[in-house]
Amino acid sequence: MPSWKSTTMVPWLAVLAGICAALGWLALGPLITTVLGPQGHKGTHPVAGFEPLLLRTGPDDNPSGGSLTAAGVRADLSFLVKPDGYGGEQQQPVLRLWPAASGDDAPISLLTDTPLLEHMGLPSPVTNALMQMVELDTDNGSPEVLFSQYSGGAHCCALVTIFRENDQGEWQAIDAGAFDGDIFAATEPVPGHGYLLAVVDNRFLYRFSSYTGSSAPLQFLALQGEQVVDVGHLPHLRPLFEKDAQRQAQLLDNNRGGEVNGFLAGYAASHARAGRIEEAWPVVLQRHDRDSQWGLEYCPGEEHHGHGGDCGQGSMRHPNFPSELAALLREAGYISEDMILASSLESTKP
Repeated sequence: MPSWKSTTMVPWLAVLAGICAALGWLALGPLITTVLGPQGHKGTHPVAGFEPLLLRTGPDDNPSGGSLTAAGVRADLSFLVKPDGYGGEQQQPVLRLWPAASGDDAPISLLTDTPLLEHMGLPSPVTNALMQMVELDTDNGSPEVLFSQYSGGAHCCALVTIFRENDQGEWQAIDAGAFDGDIFAATEPVPGHGYLLAVVDNRFLYRFSSYTGSSAPLQFLALQGEQVVDVGHLPHLRPLFEKDAQRQAQLLDNNRGGEVNGFLAGYAASHARAGRIEEAWPVVLQRHDRDSQWGLEYCPGEEHHGHGGDCGQGSMRHPNFPSELAALLREAGYISEDMILASSLESTKP
Protein backbone atom coordinates (compact mmCIF):
# COMPACT_ATOMS: atom_id res chain seq x y z
CA MET A 1 0.00 0.00 0.00
CA PRO A 2 1.59 3.33 -0.99
CA SER A 3 2.03 5.97 1.72
CA TRP A 4 0.03 8.55 -0.20
CA LYS A 5 -3.58 8.60 -1.27
CA SER A 6 -4.98 10.07 -4.43
CA THR A 7 -6.73 13.42 -4.04
CA THR A 8 -9.20 14.77 -6.57
CA MET A 9 -7.87 17.89 -8.28
CA VAL A 10 -9.73 21.02 -7.19
CA PRO A 11 -11.21 23.00 -10.11
CA TRP A 12 -9.49 26.33 -10.56
CA LEU A 13 -12.61 28.31 -9.75
CA ALA A 14 -12.85 26.53 -6.40
CA VAL A 15 -9.27 27.50 -5.71
CA LEU A 16 -9.99 31.12 -6.54
CA ALA A 17 -13.08 31.13 -4.37
CA GLY A 18 -10.86 30.44 -1.36
CA ILE A 19 -8.77 33.53 -2.00
CA CYS A 20 -9.87 36.69 -0.23
CA ALA A 21 -7.37 39.53 0.28
CA ALA A 22 -3.64 39.94 0.74
CA LEU A 23 -0.85 41.89 2.40
CA GLY A 24 1.16 44.46 0.51
CA TRP A 25 4.46 42.54 0.67
CA LEU A 26 3.05 39.63 -1.31
CA ALA A 27 3.95 38.64 -4.88
CA LEU A 28 7.66 39.12 -4.40
CA GLY A 29 10.00 38.14 -7.20
CA PRO A 30 11.13 34.52 -7.40
CA LEU A 31 14.12 33.44 -5.33
CA ILE A 32 16.17 30.64 -6.93
CA THR A 33 18.49 28.17 -5.22
CA THR A 34 20.18 25.22 -6.89
CA VAL A 35 21.06 21.81 -5.45
CA LEU A 36 23.22 19.37 -7.41
CA GLY A 37 21.82 15.91 -7.96
CA PRO A 38 23.88 12.72 -8.11
CA GLN A 39 26.54 12.60 -10.81
CA GLY A 40 25.02 11.92 -14.21
CA HIS A 41 21.38 12.14 -13.09
CA LYS A 42 19.15 13.61 -15.77
CA GLY A 43 15.41 13.28 -16.15
CA THR A 44 14.75 11.62 -19.50
CA HIS A 45 11.33 10.15 -18.89
CA PRO A 46 8.60 11.33 -21.25
CA VAL A 47 6.06 13.57 -19.52
CA ALA A 48 3.63 14.26 -22.38
CA GLY A 49 0.08 13.91 -21.06
CA PHE A 50 1.35 13.64 -17.49
CA GLU A 51 -1.53 13.50 -15.01
CA PRO A 52 -0.80 15.48 -11.82
CA LEU A 53 -0.50 13.74 -8.47
CA LEU A 54 -1.53 15.55 -5.30
CA LEU A 55 -0.93 14.93 -1.60
CA ARG A 56 -2.61 17.11 1.02
CA THR A 57 -1.55 17.06 4.65
CA GLY A 58 -3.43 18.30 7.67
CA PRO A 59 -4.53 17.26 11.16
CA ASP A 60 -7.08 14.82 9.69
CA ASP A 61 -5.47 14.07 6.33
CA ASN A 62 -2.00 12.50 6.08
CA PRO A 63 -0.81 14.30 9.25
CA SER A 64 2.64 12.71 9.09
CA GLY A 65 3.15 13.39 5.37
CA GLY A 66 3.58 10.93 2.53
CA SER A 67 5.18 10.28 -0.85
CA LEU A 68 4.47 10.75 -4.55
CA THR A 69 6.41 8.95 -7.29
CA ALA A 70 6.37 9.51 -11.05
CA ALA A 71 8.73 9.90 -14.03
CA GLY A 72 11.75 8.60 -12.13
CA VAL A 73 11.38 10.99 -9.18
CA ARG A 74 10.09 10.35 -5.69
CA ALA A 75 8.91 13.27 -3.53
CA ASP A 76 8.72 12.72 0.23
CA LEU A 77 7.00 15.15 2.60
CA SER A 78 7.49 14.74 6.34
CA PHE A 79 7.30 16.94 9.43
CA LEU A 80 9.79 17.69 12.20
CA VAL A 81 8.28 18.36 15.61
CA LYS A 82 10.01 21.32 17.25
CA PRO A 83 9.38 23.37 20.41
CA ASP A 84 7.75 26.71 19.73
CA GLY A 85 9.47 28.49 22.62
CA TYR A 86 6.22 28.92 24.54
CA GLY A 87 5.81 25.42 25.94
CA GLY A 88 4.07 24.04 22.88
CA GLU A 89 5.08 22.37 19.64
CA GLN A 90 5.22 23.30 16.00
CA GLN A 91 5.57 21.29 12.80
CA GLN A 92 8.30 22.03 10.25
CA PRO A 93 7.66 20.49 6.82
CA VAL A 94 10.61 18.83 5.08
CA LEU A 95 10.40 17.97 1.39
CA ARG A 96 13.01 15.70 -0.19
CA LEU A 97 13.36 14.55 -3.78
CA TRP A 98 14.99 11.23 -4.63
CA PRO A 99 15.75 9.28 -7.80
CA ALA A 100 13.17 6.52 -8.06
CA ALA A 101 14.58 4.11 -10.62
CA SER A 102 13.85 1.20 -8.27
CA GLY A 103 10.17 2.05 -7.83
CA ASP A 104 7.89 3.36 -5.09
CA ASP A 105 8.82 1.01 -2.30
CA ALA A 106 12.61 1.11 -2.55
CA PRO A 107 13.95 1.78 0.98
CA ILE A 108 15.75 5.09 1.52
CA SER A 109 18.22 5.84 4.29
CA LEU A 110 18.85 9.42 5.35
CA LEU A 111 22.25 8.24 6.62
CA THR A 112 23.57 6.71 3.40
CA ASP A 113 21.43 8.09 0.54
CA THR A 114 21.72 11.60 -0.88
CA PRO A 115 18.53 13.36 -1.97
CA LEU A 116 18.35 15.29 -5.21
CA LEU A 117 17.07 18.22 -3.16
CA GLU A 118 16.02 18.96 0.41
CA HIS A 119 13.73 21.85 1.33
CA MET A 120 12.92 22.99 4.87
CA GLY A 121 9.57 24.72 5.13
CA LEU A 122 8.33 27.27 7.64
CA PRO A 123 7.59 25.93 11.15
CA SER A 124 3.91 26.24 12.02
CA PRO A 125 1.68 25.19 14.92
CA VAL A 126 -0.75 23.65 12.40
CA THR A 127 -0.03 20.99 9.79
CA ASN A 128 -1.38 22.49 6.56
CA ALA A 129 0.61 21.82 3.39
CA LEU A 130 0.43 20.07 0.06
CA MET A 131 2.77 18.83 -2.62
CA GLN A 132 1.92 18.18 -6.23
CA MET A 133 3.77 16.51 -9.08
CA VAL A 134 2.66 18.44 -12.15
CA GLU A 135 3.96 19.40 -15.59
CA LEU A 136 4.59 23.15 -15.41
CA ASP A 137 7.64 23.46 -17.66
CA THR A 138 7.42 21.43 -20.86
CA ASP A 139 10.97 22.35 -21.91
CA ASN A 140 12.67 19.99 -19.46
CA GLY A 141 12.59 16.22 -19.04
CA SER A 142 10.76 15.87 -15.71
CA PRO A 143 7.52 17.07 -14.19
CA GLU A 144 7.85 19.70 -11.50
CA VAL A 145 7.08 19.37 -7.80
CA LEU A 146 4.98 22.15 -6.31
CA PHE A 147 4.98 22.68 -2.54
CA SER A 148 2.49 24.96 -0.81
CA GLN A 149 2.18 25.59 2.91
CA TYR A 150 0.15 27.97 5.01
CA SER A 151 2.15 30.63 6.81
CA GLY A 152 -0.40 31.36 9.50
CA GLY A 153 -1.47 34.81 10.64
CA ALA A 154 -4.47 36.98 9.92
CA HIS A 155 -5.36 37.48 6.26
CA CYS A 156 -2.37 35.48 5.10
CA CYS A 157 -0.71 33.41 3.17
CA ALA A 158 0.01 30.40 0.98
CA LEU A 159 3.75 30.11 0.41
CA VAL A 160 4.51 28.39 -2.90
CA THR A 161 7.81 26.82 -3.97
CA ILE A 162 8.34 25.02 -7.28
CA PHE A 163 11.10 22.45 -7.76
CA ARG A 164 12.31 21.89 -11.31
CA GLU A 165 15.14 20.05 -13.05
CA ASN A 166 17.31 22.23 -15.27
CA ASP A 167 19.31 21.33 -18.39
CA GLN A 168 22.29 20.22 -16.29
CA GLY A 169 20.22 17.70 -14.33
CA GLU A 170 20.24 19.94 -11.24
CA TRP A 171 17.10 20.46 -9.20
CA GLN A 172 16.24 24.06 -8.35
CA ALA A 173 13.92 25.49 -5.72
CA ILE A 174 12.10 28.51 -7.15
CA ASP A 175 10.20 30.71 -4.72
CA ALA A 176 7.00 31.50 -6.63
CA GLY A 177 5.78 33.91 -3.97
CA ALA A 178 3.31 34.31 -1.12
CA PHE A 179 -0.37 34.48 -1.95
CA ASP A 180 -3.36 35.35 0.16
CA GLY A 181 -5.62 32.56 1.29
CA ASP A 182 -5.24 28.84 1.85
CA ILE A 183 -2.77 26.45 0.24
CA PHE A 184 -3.47 25.58 -3.39
CA ALA A 185 -2.26 23.42 -6.26
CA ALA A 186 -1.63 24.25 -9.89
CA THR A 187 -4.68 23.88 -12.13
CA GLU A 188 -5.50 23.89 -15.84
CA PRO A 189 -7.82 26.91 -16.31
CA VAL A 190 -8.32 26.16 -20.03
CA PRO A 191 -8.11 22.43 -20.89
CA GLY A 192 -5.27 21.64 -23.23
CA HIS A 193 -3.32 24.82 -22.52
CA GLY A 194 -1.24 23.67 -19.58
CA TYR A 195 -1.13 24.00 -15.81
CA LEU A 196 -0.81 27.41 -14.14
CA LEU A 197 -1.02 29.06 -10.74
CA ALA A 198 -4.51 30.57 -10.70
CA VAL A 199 -4.56 33.31 -8.08
CA VAL A 200 -5.58 36.94 -7.66
CA ASP A 201 -3.15 39.76 -8.29
CA ASN A 202 -1.83 40.68 -4.85
CA ARG A 203 -0.59 44.05 -6.11
CA PHE A 204 -4.16 45.33 -5.98
CA LEU A 205 -4.85 44.33 -2.39
CA TYR A 206 -4.33 46.94 0.31
CA ARG A 207 -3.08 49.23 -2.47
CA PHE A 208 -6.03 51.61 -2.66
CA SER A 209 -8.24 50.67 0.28
CA SER A 210 -8.37 48.58 3.43
CA TYR A 211 -8.54 44.79 3.52
CA THR A 212 -12.31 44.67 3.23
CA GLY A 213 -12.38 47.46 0.66
CA SER A 214 -10.05 45.73 -1.80
CA SER A 215 -10.91 43.55 -4.77
CA ALA A 216 -8.21 42.09 -7.00
CA PRO A 217 -8.41 40.75 -10.56
CA LEU A 218 -7.58 37.20 -11.54
CA GLN A 219 -3.95 36.43 -12.22
CA PHE A 220 -2.46 33.44 -14.01
CA LEU A 221 1.21 32.62 -13.43
CA ALA A 222 3.30 30.21 -15.48
CA LEU A 223 6.71 28.66 -14.93
CA GLN A 224 9.01 29.59 -17.81
CA GLY A 225 12.48 28.24 -17.16
CA GLU A 226 13.64 29.78 -13.89
CA GLN A 227 10.98 32.50 -13.86
CA VAL A 228 7.38 32.61 -12.68
CA VAL A 229 5.65 35.07 -15.00
CA ASP A 230 2.21 36.60 -15.46
CA VAL A 231 0.62 35.21 -18.64
CA GLY A 232 -2.69 37.06 -18.43
CA HIS A 233 -2.13 38.50 -21.90
CA LEU A 234 -2.57 35.12 -23.61
CA PRO A 235 -5.65 35.10 -25.88
CA HIS A 236 -7.09 31.80 -24.63
CA LEU A 237 -7.41 33.29 -21.12
CA ARG A 238 -9.51 36.28 -22.21
CA PRO A 239 -12.89 34.54 -21.68
CA LEU A 240 -11.92 34.00 -18.04
CA PHE A 241 -11.19 37.70 -17.65
CA GLU A 242 -14.53 38.48 -19.29
CA LYS A 243 -16.23 36.50 -16.53
CA ASP A 244 -14.08 38.20 -13.92
CA ALA A 245 -15.02 41.61 -15.34
CA GLN A 246 -18.67 40.70 -14.82
CA ARG A 247 -17.92 39.63 -11.26
CA GLN A 248 -16.05 42.84 -10.53
CA ALA A 249 -18.91 44.90 -11.98
CA GLN A 250 -21.33 43.15 -9.64
CA LEU A 251 -19.08 43.78 -6.65
CA LEU A 252 -18.92 47.45 -7.59
CA ASP A 253 -22.70 47.67 -7.97
CA ASN A 254 -23.14 46.09 -4.54
CA ASN A 255 -20.81 48.60 -2.92
CA ARG A 256 -22.95 51.35 -1.46
CA GLY A 257 -21.45 53.95 0.81
CA GLY A 258 -18.24 52.10 1.64
CA GLU A 259 -14.71 52.27 0.32
CA VAL A 260 -14.90 52.32 -3.44
CA ASN A 261 -11.40 52.89 -4.82
CA GLY A 262 -10.21 49.36 -4.09
CA PHE A 263 -13.22 47.93 -5.94
CA LEU A 264 -12.71 50.30 -8.86
CA ALA A 265 -9.12 49.10 -9.16
CA GLY A 266 -10.15 45.47 -9.57
CA TYR A 267 -12.96 46.51 -11.91
CA ALA A 268 -10.60 48.46 -14.18
CA ALA A 269 -7.89 45.78 -14.17
CA SER A 270 -10.22 42.92 -15.08
CA HIS A 271 -11.77 45.00 -17.86
CA ALA A 272 -8.29 45.84 -19.15
CA ARG A 273 -7.42 42.13 -19.37
CA ALA A 274 -10.71 41.59 -21.20
CA GLY A 275 -9.82 44.32 -23.72
CA ARG A 276 -12.45 46.73 -22.37
CA ILE A 277 -10.51 49.41 -20.50
CA GLU A 278 -12.15 52.18 -22.57
CA GLU A 279 -15.52 51.03 -21.25
CA ALA A 280 -14.38 50.84 -17.63
CA TRP A 281 -12.33 54.03 -17.30
CA PRO A 282 -15.25 56.52 -17.38
CA VAL A 283 -16.74 54.59 -14.45
CA VAL A 284 -13.47 55.05 -12.54
CA LEU A 285 -13.53 58.80 -13.22
CA GLN A 286 -17.16 59.14 -12.17
CA ARG A 287 -17.25 56.99 -9.05
CA HIS A 288 -13.86 57.25 -7.33
CA ASP A 289 -13.56 58.74 -3.86
CA ARG A 290 -11.89 62.09 -4.38
CA ASP A 291 -11.27 62.55 -0.67
CA SER A 292 -9.33 59.34 -0.12
CA GLN A 293 -5.58 59.79 0.30
CA TRP A 294 -4.87 56.07 0.52
CA GLY A 295 -1.70 55.16 -1.34
CA LEU A 296 -1.19 58.47 -3.14
CA GLU A 297 2.25 58.88 -1.57
CA TYR A 298 4.95 56.52 -2.80
CA CYS A 299 8.70 55.97 -3.09
CA PRO A 300 10.07 56.27 -6.65
CA GLY A 301 11.34 52.96 -8.01
CA GLU A 302 9.55 50.91 -5.35
CA GLU A 303 7.30 48.44 -7.14
CA HIS A 304 4.88 47.67 -4.33
CA HIS A 305 4.35 51.17 -3.05
CA GLY A 306 1.16 52.54 -1.62
CA HIS A 307 -0.73 51.19 1.41
CA GLY A 308 -1.21 54.72 2.76
CA GLY A 309 2.33 54.94 4.14
CA ASP A 310 5.00 57.61 4.21
CA CYS A 311 8.45 56.84 2.82
CA GLY A 312 10.30 59.91 4.01
CA GLN A 313 11.74 62.99 2.36
CA GLY A 314 12.26 61.24 -0.97
CA SER A 315 8.59 60.40 -1.36
CA MET A 316 6.47 61.47 -4.29
CA ARG A 317 2.74 61.85 -4.65
CA HIS A 318 0.18 61.00 -7.28
CA PRO A 319 -2.23 63.89 -7.85
CA ASN A 320 -5.32 61.67 -7.50
CA PHE A 321 -6.61 58.11 -7.52
CA PRO A 322 -7.12 57.77 -11.31
CA SER A 323 -3.50 58.81 -11.87
CA GLU A 324 -2.31 56.30 -9.27
CA LEU A 325 -4.41 53.49 -10.73
CA ALA A 326 -3.25 54.20 -14.29
CA ALA A 327 0.36 54.01 -13.08
CA LEU A 328 -0.24 50.58 -11.55
CA LEU A 329 -2.01 49.29 -14.65
CA ARG A 330 1.03 50.24 -16.74
CA GLU A 331 3.51 48.93 -14.18
CA ALA A 332 1.72 45.58 -13.93
CA GLY A 333 1.27 45.15 -17.68
CA TYR A 334 -2.50 45.57 -17.84
CA ILE A 335 -2.22 48.40 -20.34
CA SER A 336 0.59 49.44 -22.67
CA GLU A 337 3.20 51.97 -21.60
CA ASP A 338 2.01 54.44 -24.22
CA MET A 339 -1.71 54.29 -23.35
CA ILE A 340 -2.98 57.58 -21.94
CA LEU A 341 -5.84 57.44 -19.46
CA ALA A 342 -7.54 60.62 -18.33
CA SER A 343 -7.00 61.61 -14.71
CA SER A 344 -10.29 63.51 -14.38
CA LEU A 345 -13.62 63.99 -16.09
CA GLU A 346 -12.62 67.55 -16.93
CA SER A 347 -9.66 66.35 -18.99
CA THR A 348 -11.97 64.24 -21.16
CA LYS A 349 -14.01 67.24 -22.30
CA PRO A 350 -13.19 68.69 -25.74
